[in-house]
Amino acid sequence: MADKEPKFTRDLPESRRRQLIEATARSLARYGLDGTTVRVVAAEAGVSPGLVRHHFAGMHDLIAETYRWTGKEVEKALRAALSAAPNSPEGQLRAFVDASFSAPMLDPDLLGVWLTFWSLTRTDPEIHAIHGKVYADYRRRLQMHIGGIAEERRLDLDARLAALAFTALLDGLWLEHCLDPTTFTAVEARQIAHDWVDNLKAGRFMATARAEIVTPAQAKAG
Repeated sequence: MADKEPKFTRDLPESRRRQLIEATARSLARYGLDGTTVRVVAAEAGVSPGLVRHHFAGMHDLIAETYRWTGKEVEKALRAALSAAPNSPEGQLRAFVDASFSAPMLDPDLLGVWLTFWSLTRTDPEIHAIHGKVYADYRRRLQMHIGGIAEERRLDLDARLAALAFTALLDGLWLEHCLDPTTFTAVEARQIAHDWVDNLKAGRFMATARAEIVTPAQAKAG
């Protein structure tokens, strides 16, 4: 006679930690930072509050891990889109644009979670450090593709500044569309970003801004 399966199984620690992180992300999206507590996360995950405290030192630790996890999930979605795109700097950059305004990046819950992390960046050193790494990796990828386009087309441009400008454009469009999708469509957002790439290829990025380089000290003084 075969042994009966046990009624209960003990989840692996990593599986349970991920369950709690995902529950925290859902809670942040629905209730914001103030409404996300150990009890709320435990209820969302269907576990006891004691189990949350067993796996995480507290809500701060859990929220920090949720930011790391969210950054990795965004990176995973972008990487999947890029792997299916033409293996050229322009092909990769345009795939990055399309992925930025497609599912799952346009999930309304992602906006709620991201706004929480942004709000903590100025006041929480650990969240600030995580934010710095997430965005440094993001800009580094853009800078690599932009630099590749510049090299292919023999353009004289600062790939770092171009990546900063492109990041600001993509973030601004994404934020505005998520806040109010009736303002413009995702297709229009992609069109604006692709037009920016067209202008980059044509050598029009910062074409008139090279006559005078202003240092931060000069800008502050003047």
